[in-house]
Amino acid sequence: MMAEPLDIAIIGAGTAGLSARAEVAQVTDSYRVFDPGPYGTFCARAACMPSKALLHSAHAYHRRHALEALGILGGDALKVDAARVMEETRKLRDSLVEGVKDSMESWRDTHLVPHAAILEPDGILRAGETRFRPRATVIATGSQPVVPEGWRDRLGDRLLTSDDVFDLRDLPRRMAVIGLGPVGLELGQALARLGVEVTGFDPAATIGGLADPDLLARFRRSLSDEMTIVNAAADPVATESGAIRMDWDGGETEVDMLLVAMGRRPNLDALGLEAWDVALDEDGRPDLPEGQLNLPETRVYFAGDAGTGPALLHEASDEGRLAGHFAACNGDARFDRRTPLRMVFSDPQIALAGATWDALKDRAEEIAIGEASFDQSGRTRLQRAAGGALRIYAEKATARILGAAI
Repeated sequence: MMAEPLDIAIIGAGTAGLSARAEVAQVTDSYRVFDPGPYGTFCARAACMPSKALLHSAHAYHRRHALEALGILGGDALKVDAARVMEETRKLRDSLVEGVKDSMESWRDTHLVPHAAILEPDGILRAGETRFRPRATVIATGSQPVVPEGWRDRLGDRLLTSDDVFDLRDLPRRMAVIGLGPVGLELGQALARLGVEVTGFDPAATIGGLADPDLLARFRRSLSDEMTIVNAAADPVATESGAIRMDWDGGETEVDMLLVAMGRRPNLDALGLEAWDVALDEDGRPDLPEGQLNLPETRVYFAGDAGTGPALLHEASDEGRLAGHFAACNGDARFDRRTPLRMVFSDPQIALAGATWDALKDRAEEIAIGEASFDQSGRTRLQRAAGGALRIYAEKATARILGAAI
C-alpha cells in the first residue's frame, strides 16, 4: 500500500498537540492529528482543572473554622456530602472537557485520525490501515502516572492515581498519599479538608516543590494540623482485612486506599521510535539538545509531557506552538524558555519563580536573601488567615534577582 504524503503529522490531541495544530493550520492544510482518544486534554480530564474544583470545595468547607471569628455562628454543624462533592467535581470536569471537544469541531472530521500512530521504517507512520509519509512530525503524546511494579497487582482498585481519583463515587475514611510534589500535596490536602484521614509519604526534603528551608519549616508546621507527614519511603502491603498496611523504616499504619503521585512518564514506549532511530533514556525521554524541541538533523519534534521540559500547562502550550511553527517552516525549534513559574494551590499557596533554593544553595555566600512576612498584614488579619512569607534571592555581585519563593 502506498503511503499518503503529508506535510505535518501531529501525534496527540492534548494541550501541546492542539497548540501545534493551531500553528500548523495557518501554514498548510496538509496535516493530520493522530489520537485514538479520549479527547479533551489531560489537564481538563484529570489534572489541574478537576483538581482545582475539588480544592475549591475542600477549602470552602475548611473555612468554617474561621466563621465564628467573623460573627457567623453554626459553622460547626456543617457537614460534607463526599459523594455529592465528587459528583459536582465530575460535572464541572465534564463541562470543561466538552468545551475542548467543541473547539475541535471545525477540523475534527477532516483532519483527525482516531487511531494510535505507529512509526515504521523509512519515515512511514501507520494509523489503523492507513500509512502516511510526513515531512515533519510533532510528537505530543502526553504521559502516564509512574506506579512501582507489582503495586497494581497487589492492591487492585484500592490504588489510585490522579488519572482516576476524580471517578471515586465516595471518599474513604483513610488514605495514604505517596509523593508530596504539587499533585500529591494538592490532592492530599483537599482530601484531608473533606474529612479523610490522610498520611503523606515522601523521602524528599521538599513539599510541593518548596525547598527553601525557612519557608519549608513554616509550611510543614501549617500542614501538620491537617495531615500526617512521613518523611520516608513506604511500601504498601495488602492485608486480609481488606486494608492496606503502609510500612516504612520506623513505623506502620493502615489505610483504606492509596493515592500514588510519584511523577509521570512520557507515553512514548509503544510509538515505535526505534524505527526512526530515536533512542530514549532510562526515564523514557528523548535526548534533546538544551533549548531545542527537535532532534538534531531531523524534523521530529517533541512537545509537552512527551519532551523534556517542565510538566506545566503553560509550558506545554508554548512548546506545542513552537513545535508546530518550526515544523511548518521546516526549521530547528530553538528557543529561550520563559522564566520558570510554578504555583501550587494548597493553603497556604506556594509560588516559585526563577531559580529555586535547590539550585542556589551551593552558592550561599554569593547570594543575598530578602524576606518579607505576611503574618501581620492587613489582608491576613481581615481574612483571619495564616499569613505566610516571601523570600527573594539576588546575586550580590550584580544585584540581579535570580528567583523567589512564596
